[in-house]
Amino acid sequence: MVSVDGGGAGIGAVKSGCINATSQQYPLLMADLGVQAIYDIVKNGTQPANSEGLDFFNTGVKLITDDPQEGVPSESTEYGLANAWG
Repeated sequence: MVSVDGGGAGIGAVKSGCINATSQQYPLLMADLGVQAIYDIVKNGTQPANSEGLDFFNTGVKLITDDPQEGVPSESTEYGLANAWG
């Protein structure tokens, strides 16, 4: 079972074995990039470009698990706790 969260509670659930992984989001980075995008639009009319191969701007996410699977990029719960929000 996998969740989308990445906060301390979600990572704790991975660490305890309640779930297998959580998709860690970065709300502070999202906010920073959003404010920068608004500034750039207002200041010079420049909109953020879509991320390569996507039709949107990807603010990033990491899979947090202590059971990594071949071919699936992931980070450990230790990494997740060090980078968790909330």
